[in-house]
Amino acid sequence: MKPLAGSTRSLTARLLIGVGLPMIILAVALGLGGGLMIRATVTAVNDRILEAAARGIADSLTIEEGEIALDLSPAIFGMLENTARDNVYYTIRYRGRALTGYGDLPQIAPAPGEDDAAFGDARYLDRDIRIVARARRLPGLDAPVVIEVAETLDARKADTDRLLSGLLFLESVLILVAVLLLPFAVRWGLRPVARIQAELDHRVAANLAPLSLDAVPAELRNLVKAFNAMLGRLGDAMIAMRRFTGDASHQIRTPLSILRTHVAVLRSAAPGSAEAAQSLDDIDRGTVRLSHLVGQLLALARADNAARNETPLEAVDLRDIVTAVVAERREATARAGVTLVVVPAPAIIVRTAPVLALELLANLIDNAVRHGGSGGIVRVTVNEDPAVVIDDDGPGIPTTERERVFIRFAQLPRDARNEGSGLGLSIARSLAQAIGADLRLEDGPDGRGLRAIVRFPHP
Repeated sequence: MKPLAGSTRSLTARLLIGVGLPMIILAVALGLGGGLMIRATVTAVNDRILEAAARGIADSLTIEEGEIALDLSPAIFGMLENTARDNVYYTIRYRGRALTGYGDLPQIAPAPGEDDAAFGDARYLDRDIRIVARARRLPGLDAPVVIEVAETLDARKADTDRLLSGLLFLESVLILVAVLLLPFAVRWGLRPVARIQAELDHRVAANLAPLSLDAVPAELRNLVKAFNAMLGRLGDAMIAMRRFTGDASHQIRTPLSILRTHVAVLRSAAPGSAEAAQSLDDIDRGTVRLSHLVGQLLALARADNAARNETPLEAVDLRDIVTAVVAERREATARAGVTLVVVPAPAIIVRTAPVLALELLANLIDNAVRHGGSGGIVRVTVNEDPAVVIDDDGPGIPTTERERVFIRFAQLPRDARNEGSGLGLSIARSLAQAIGADLRLEDGPDGRGLRAIVRFPHP
């Protein structure tokens, strides 16, 4: 279970980076946004006070004996006083001429309406200042009177720096707390993974029972389901392996016992006697049967492996496969006294695995030859379904028994004395499933014998 622990550490690092980094970026973004809002808020508050001072001056203007008079209250400039002791400047102009105040104060264009104020930034006496300008129309004057009020920015900067320092402190605390708590949060979140690891660590190797989903969080549920499915497939494979080895040992034990018995008889028999000759014949038949059985067991193992794994398919001419398998089996068929007939067919392209398809058809032909008996005929036909049809004129298989013959080592009662192992059709079905073909058994022509049909997938 060490690989799982290594994956957990890697997952922890990824979570720390994947969660912590966005949190830090978000905190920085919030800090920058907060800084901009602080500057805007400080400017807006102080501009409102500056504007109020300009409005107070404008409201103090009157016309006395045709002249512009100013009754300026000290409270107007008192509202601009602050702890930073900013300097305050003002000027009143009419037609561009300064009537009172600081005549060299930088000018900005006032807002067109009396209820509006215009703001601007400038430098005056080597210091940055903020200026507000308002226009006021007085009776008897053909042009508005412009009032400008300005102040230095020390108080604004002090307020901004104090608020930014507070924001920076809070952001730093937030990031520090997140960095300190995030590893604990990640470990707490990965506790279900640790529980799964602990459960697997304490399991014996043969325990392939699925993991319980009761305490598994929703985010890990699909992963655990996939792992359970893998355990199920592994369990099926182990069951199939145990069944295969059990069946194989049972099947091989019988011919081996026969061989040992005849070897013992041969040792005690007189050389050249009829008893010795009979034992030698039985040993020869037993080795042939054992060789055939071992070959079929290996073929069954290959078929099982092909059925459990995805088999690559390719487009091939079905006639080429039939031609190859018939050429391979013709000599053995002739020795068995069976005539092998191939019905000519046009080119038919199918999608299959040539090696497995050849072994599949070879098993079906061997089965037809074995059960057809000496003097029989086995006919192989390729049609455009696309399919390969193999007919024999043997005893056939009753309809009720046709599924049973696909079971491994299963034989019909009438075949109990035959030398077959009952694996041929089981191997054929496994191979057919591996290449996506369909294998079916039907009555032979005119109801005589057996017909095996293998339908291949179209290209």
